[in-house]
Amino acid sequence: MKGALLLLSLILASCASKQWSASHPYYRESPSAQEEIAVLGLHHAVVITRDKWFAKHLQIPRDSVYLLLGKQLEEAFIKELQSTRYPSLYIWPDSAYAKLPEETQKLDEKIYIKGRFPAQGVSLQSPEGKTPKHLILIHECTLGLDLKKDYFFDYTLINNEEEAKRTSEALTIILSYTLWDNVKQRALYSAVAEVPLAIPHGIQPGDVSKVSTFAADSLVAGIDGGIR
Repeated sequence: MKGALLLLSLILASCASKQWSASHPYYRESPSAQEEIAVLGLHHAVVITRDKWFAKHLQIPRDSVYLLLGKQLEEAFIKELQSTRYPSLYIWPDSAYAKLPEETQKLDEKIYIKGRFPAQGVSLQSPEGKTPKHLILIHECTLGLDLKKDYFFDYTLINNEEEAKRTSEALTIILSYTLWDNVKQRALYSAVAEVPLAIPHGIQPGDVSKVSTFAADSLVAGIDGGIR
């Protein structure tokens, strides 16, 4: 898995012409593996594109694609975060994320993240009364085929349509997220990641879970590598 983290770190460092992440000037230390940390918004953020394609190639009912694949994505993503970096990670209900104010965060002259961020001045508490030092906010998590983050987050390209393709080379997750300081109420690190899994022989059972673990690894690599 260390090799995968290194590979994903290199992916995050690519595309130097655009800034796909932003760190707070005082982001000096990433969350420790021992602390309790909460994740918000994952279920709310999951979007499955090309449901007809997935239904056909995975032989599942089209009206079940979102439910089945979304569940696979979420479970694999959280399991990887817990096993790789944050064993005390716990999930807050989506209702907690849905109540947060919507904001836009600028990463680059062309790159913007839209999501929900806690209001200033008050640390968030879980329904059980816990106040973790850090929160992981998942703003968008889109699963599809041959997706490019430019067409999701570069405002100059958002309305452009990619050329239609008869074949698919990769199963892709586009992920945007923020590491939030729940004590000082500020974004420590935000990023957009493009996480591909090559499918040269077509999609295989388990591929959705596999690309979801890669997305979790990408998040960990970004958070640890974003320190100033």
